[in-house]
Amino acid sequence: MVSRVNRANVLYRSYDEVKALVVLTIISFIRKTKGSAITFTAKKIAVSAGLPAQPVILTLVKDVLENLSKEGLIDVYSRTSHGVKYMITKSSALWLIAKGEKKKPLRSSYLETIIPMITKRKSILK
Repeated sequence: MVSRVNRANVLYRSYDEVKALVVLTIISFIRKTKGSAITFTAKKIAVSAGLPAQPVILTLVKDVLENLSKEGLIDVYSRTSHGVKYMITKSSALWLIAKGEKKKPLRSSYLETIIPMITKRKSILK
């Protein structure tokens, strides 16, 4: 497992590494759930990924989540003065892949550059 210090250093080297870390964290949430939907915030993703909850890092995580939302892989559940809460349901392509129910590879222009990284770390995107 990568230590917190190493993960924090990743943020300043490669945006693709941040994207991969966020997606892998969401996938781990999906694999652990027994329900049909999960909700999360940028802070919950950062903390679960072992990243410090600093504003600059949360902004990076939020940017990844917003782009995943634009791609239709996750939904915006609510926007309040306290922040944005995201949701992913069992009908999402990312959910189906994480649960092993979808056999086709994930097609996403936003995730195209990190699919090899994710596949290397976890053999989920075949």
